[in-house]
Amino acid sequence: MTISKRSHVAFLIGGLVLAGCATQTAGPKDYIPTCRSETGAKGSYVKSAGQIGPNGLATILPADGADARGALLMNACNEQHHKEAGTLPKVSSPKESVMMADGKLSLPQKYTLSPEDKALWPTLTLEQQKRALLFLKSGSTIQSSLQGDQ
Repeated sequence: MTISKRSHVAFLIGGLVLAGCATQTAGPKDYIPTCRSETGAKGSYVKSAGQIGPNGLATILPADGADARGALLMNACNEQHHKEAGTLPKVSSPKESVMMADGKLSLPQKYTLSPEDKALWPTLTLEQQKRALLFLKSGSTIQSSLQGDQ
């Protein structure tokens, strides 16, 4: 009988360990199907591979047959489900540009920049960087801030 009890205990412990491993590797839940149903958003939506929202979640973008309004609803729904589940990523506040030793500003972290803008930033003069920051604050791009300089 002791062998039987031991094997049952070993089986239970093994099952719990295995269940714990499966839970850890599952990753965050995908709420796109749930939110599509809840919001009534038409078309299909995808998570952006490189665009992270201010809440720390991958931005949901419209795909086939979808629109921007539906994407807004989907993103709000996704955020709400992550809040309820306690799975919102911890987000640090974006950094302001700071003066660096070379007399230029660091790359602004509080704006979503294109790869071209990121590559262009270190080539700008300090005055061009200051002007670019004004353009970024108004929702424009670094490249557009140079239109008058070219």
